[in-house]
Amino acid sequence: MRAQLCWPLICIKVIFAGAAVLAGSCRVGIAAEIRAGSPASLAPPAAQMMQLPPAVRQWYRNPDGSCVQCSIGMCGVWSNIPAASTLLWNTPYGPAIRGGSWPSRVSDYARRRGIPLYNITGATTLDWLRWAGRTGRFAAMAAGPAHFQTLYGYDPATNSWQVCNNNSPQRIDHYSDAQFRRLHASGGPWVVILDAPASPAVPQYRRWW
Repeated sequence: MRAQLCWPLICIKVIFAGAAVLAGSCRVGIAAEIRAGSPASLAPPAAQMMQLPPAVRQWYRNPDGSCVQCSIGMCGVWSNIPAASTLLWNTPYGPAIRGGSWPSRVSDYARRRGIPLYNITGATTLDWLRWAGRTGRFAAMAAGPAHFQTLYGYDPATNSWQVCNNNSPQRIDHYSDAQFRRLHASGGPWVVILDAPASPAVPQYRRWW
């Protein structure tokens, strides 16, 4: 366990900026400053993409307006954080979290469950999404009016993005940079990134004989 997890607030890094944010059926505006510097400049320029089986993605089909928890839960599977991946259900990590969410609600249930995360709003969310994609961490993100989706992949060479919509998790949607910017802007400047290492590379098996 990293030393950060010993902090009283369970290493939740909550960063607010002044903007109205939509998620589920709820709307909130909170203000503060993000730390200086662009995280994207620190990441290696390699294409990254989640590799979750379609059957696993189906676990996170949006059942009742819980799009924020569905999106965070998929990231929890990828990063192997059970407290995040089980948000939708009653488990030893806590009771099920259902319905629309907003930044302060995410902070509250992350504290209760001990989920380390960056909860970011404001003008620099696109930089954080680019960093999350380039490092293979990925993110839950505002994407579309009153909706959250999962950043599923990013290729810096082509500046293209992949997104998994929890209303249709059987497919992965592909976006140009301009299309992705419009998608994120239509949802509002809010992203949630789990504060954990990226998943190890998925093994590929080759015949050696």
